[in-house]
Amino acid sequence: MDTAIFFDPRDWNGGPLARARLRWLLEVGGRPIDTAHRYEAGYLFAGDRGIADYDQLVRLRPHLRDRPQQRHELQDLSRVLARLPGIPTPRTWRLELDAPLPDDLRHPLFVRTARSSWKLGGAVSRVRTQAELDAECQELRRAFGWNAPILAREWIDLAPAGEWRRGPLPQEVRVWIVDGVPAAWSFHHIHVIPAPQGFPPSDCDLDRLRTYASQIGRAFVARLVVADFARDRRGAWWLIEADNGSPAGTAHEQVFKIVAQRLVGRAARPFADTVGGAW
Repeated sequence: MDTAIFFDPRDWNGGPLARARLRWLLEVGGRPIDTAHRYEAGYLFAGDRGIADYDQLVRLRPHLRDRPQQRHELQDLSRVLARLPGIPTPRTWRLELDAPLPDDLRHPLFVRTARSSWKLGGAVSRVRTQAELDAECQELRRAFGWNAPILAREWIDLAPAGEWRRGPLPQEVRVWIVDGVPAAWSFHHIHVIPAPQGFPPSDCDLDRLRTYASQIGRAFVARLVVADFARDRRGAWWLIEADNGSPAGTAHEQVFKIVAQRLVGRAARPFADTVGGAW
């Protein structure tokens, strides 16, 4: 069955990365979702506006992937991590509103919601005390809803890739998994640090990330999954997040176009540069 690539035109109103993504999709033959015939097969790239909104986009187009449930099962990080035993992940506690804190919770911590790693002012803060934890939770719930589950993650001393105006950014790699198979990788913060420290990763590091990504690909049925890994100062890699690839992006044009082409069955030659590559 022939497949096509579609996109949500509303993403033109997103930031520079969202607009670049749409330009690249057009260049590889992508089409607006409203041009998809009812029974046409394809893959839909669409920004995150909630699962109900996404359901409206695909409800009358049964052969478009990913389906809402396939996207939804990747939208709660704590539940995603629970399905990935054997992959190194920072210890993570789920903090529910009005529930007592876990007895084994230990500071320092990184705090986020189960759905987003957004931080107030964009800064990644190290929570050292109970008072700081309470303040972080309050700010996140004010932004995302008072019943939003909060994740408190063991603090990992990550190796810096470089500095930007809000502080250091980690040596973080996004791996793209197409139909259960790792397809490509890219430095996650290339849009602000074009020449990061610690890149390219060694062949041994890339083999390790590919192995981890293969395990993630087998755990989910979504056609496109992204997994973000960060390296600590000792050289160990940690899974930071895994999510559906439909709203995901990168500033690496060649990597993104190869991923899009793999989704429609077009072969692409392996390549590598200092900040990205395809397998």
